[in-house]
Amino acid sequence: MLGRRVEGSTATTVRVGGRELLSFAGTGYLGLAHHPEVLDAATEALRRCGLSASASRTTSGNFADHEHLEEALAEFMGVEAAVLLPDGWLADEAVMEAYGDELDTVLVDADAHASLWISTALTRAQVIDCGSGDLMRLHALLDRHGEHHLAVLTDGLYPMQRRMPNLHDLLQLLPRTALLVVDDSHALGFLGEGGRGSLSGAGMKDSRVVTTGSLAKALGASGGFVAGSAGTVERVRRRAEAFAGTTPIPPAVAAGATAALRVLEREPVRVRRLRAHAAHLTRIGEALGQEHPQVSVPVLALPLPDEERGRTLERALQEAGMFVPWTQYGGGAGALKISVNSEHRSEDLDRLQAVLEAHWLRP
Repeated sequence: MLGRRVEGSTATTVRVGGRELLSFAGTGYLGLAHHPEVLDAATEALRRCGLSASASRTTSGNFADHEHLEEALAEFMGVEAAVLLPDGWLADEAVMEAYGDELDTVLVDADAHASLWISTALTRAQVIDCGSGDLMRLHALLDRHGEHHLAVLTDGLYPMQRRMPNLHDLLQLLPRTALLVVDDSHALGFLGEGGRGSLSGAGMKDSRVVTTGSLAKALGASGGFVAGSAGTVERVRRRAEAFAGTTPIPPAVAAGATAALRVLEREPVRVRRLRAHAAHLTRIGEALGQEHPQVSVPVLALPLPDEERGRTLERALQEAGMFVPWTQYGGGAGALKISVNSEHRSEDLDRLQAVLEAHWLRP
């Protein structure tokens, strides 16, 4: 089922049905998709390279813009190397393709993104649900399965559950030969020094960690990446069909994402504003009866018992000039999913809270 048809957008608004609405949707956390410097870089590369790379990077589709972005990502995240994938989902699959035939056991956090869970089908390993950040259960599983040919998969930030894994303690538990795959799609641009991600937030570096992620969220572009040691990145390039057998993101998108990284490094205030808005969003959730979360995140999901009520509240917000979509994934429970970004104003969130409180029926 498709969502509402969007006819145009800015960092904080969308045009739906010919009407401009204040948007609290999507995951463009830093508003960089509309930054003039980002658009100029993408436009220049579009004129220079055309709309598509038109081939795999192993043949004639490897552009300088791709390599520049990989270098910029690795430098920003403080790792040896990075490699681009056409999508964040494929980044998780690429890691499992690269390592899967050597893994005996894969432990996956219960709340991990579907891309991590589905990527395990590319291995021959036994796949085990290790609970929602349950270190005690993980410790028991590690004792049972030994230390060889093991991988643990987790998100770096769980926005819907409003929690983050304890990466420091997790790494203390892991054997030296284990692999830790951290999908940082929601953590990059939010956690860590200047938004450098969950490992930076935990204050550590470790060669056992492979970070994957999406360029479509904080950086406002599209595509995905795998980042870590030079050996890991080379292994993905050599062994993953998700890399070798696909057409990469357009060079213009890579150029735009590189410009977005430059803006982020130059303007860390965007990250600070985003964190302040996330804290404001937490207070809104508490005012509506939600418990205080483990961590404030830029997303607030308001569970709703049925689609009719969800659509009713969505329409009420739209009548008040706001776009907040009711969403439902994979046949699960639906929710009104509210997202903020660094370019919202505090008064925007005050306005949102007033409308929500006027229409929300507490359980």
